[in-house]
Amino acid sequence: MSNAQMGNDKLSLAERREALIVQCSMQRRDAAREIGALITPLTHPTGAIGKLLGGGGGGMKLPLGIVGTVAGLVMAKSGKILPMLTVGLSLVKAARSVMGLVRKKHG
Repeated sequence: MSNAQMGNDKLSLAERREALIVQCSMQRRDAAREIGALITPLTHPTGAIGKLLGGGGGGMKLPLGIVGTVAGLVMAKSGKILPMLTVGLSLVKAARSVMGLVRKKHG
């Protein structure tokens, strides 16, 4: 039997439970810190997504304008404007709800 097992045998069930609760709490804290470190560069205005969207705030006008222009040209050329508008509206609604959740989470 190892020293760790002998030490566990001497501890009461309540003491072992408390030790596990503390260990889980520390692991959750460390995991939250690691996830935060991974997400911050993506969501910060100077991060990857922030740069892609033009730096945050009102800087999204240019990328959205480009996307809108390209989408308009594709729709006009294909002749399937109504179905594409429906899909586009659905995507806009989904993006707004996701952005709302991201803002609540980080706000």
